[in-house]
Amino acid sequence: MRSNVFPSIILSLGIVTASFLLGKSFENFQNFGRYVDVKGLDEKIVKSNIATWNLSFTSANNDLKKIYSDISSSQQKIILFLKKQGFEDKEIEIQSISITDSKAQSYSNENANAPRYSANSHITLTTNKVDLASHATQKTGELVESGVVLNNSYMRYAYTDLNSIKPEMLTRATANAREAANSFAQNSNSSVGKIRKANQGVFSITAANSNDQYGDEGSILKKVRVVTSVEFFIN
Repeated sequence: MRSNVFPSIILSLGIVTASFLLGKSFENFQNFGRYVDVKGLDEKIVKSNIATWNLSFTSANNDLKKIYSDISSSQQKIILFLKKQGFEDKEIEIQSISITDSKAQSYSNENANAPRYSANSHITLTTNKVDLASHATQKTGELVESGVVLNNSYMRYAYTDLNSIKPEMLTRATANAREAANSFAQNSNSSVGKIRKANQGVFSITAANSNDQYGDEGSILKKVRVVTSVEFFIN
C-alpha cells in the first residue's frame, strides 16, 4: 500500500503542476494576442552645422590667353574675398575651368559679334562657420564691383549631427506613442502593458519653414522629424 501511495502523490502533483503551467501558457497566449499598434511623432528644430557655397563665374573672349588670364584673376579675387570674410585655405576649393568654342558647335547660330570662346569655372567653400557664411553671401556685390562676372552664387546648408539627437527624439516619440495607446486603452477599459515590438521609422530633415522660398537646402534652420511604430500589449 505504502509503495503505491508515493508514486500516486507524485503523479497527482505532476498533473496539478502541468495544469497550472498550461493555464499560465494559455493566459500568456491570450495576452500576447492583445496588443495595439500606434504611431509616435517627434519633431525638433536644429541649426545647420555645414554650409557649402558655390560661386560660379564666366569669361568670354576671342583670345584664349585673355580668357585664362581673366578666369585666373577672378579666382584670386574670390579667394581674397573669402579670406577677408574669415575663411581659411582648407575651406576653399578651386574647380577646373571649362572652355567652350562656339565655332566647334555645329548646332549653334553663330553671332558674328559674339566672342568665339567662353570659359566657366567655380570655387566651392565648405565650412562649419554657418553664420559667417550666411553673412558673407550678403556681400557678393563686392565681387561684382571688383570685376568678377558671377553667373551663379548658391549656398546650401546641411545638418549632419543627427546621431547626437536620435536617442532623445526616439524616447519622446515612444512616449508620444504610449500616450496614443493609453487613449485607446481608456476607451476600451484596458491598460497599456509593455512594448511588444517597435520600429524607429525614418528620420527626415527638411526646412524648418515648409514655405521657405529657398527650399530645404537653402534654409539654415532645419526640422528633424521621426515617426515611430510601436506595438503595446493591452492588459
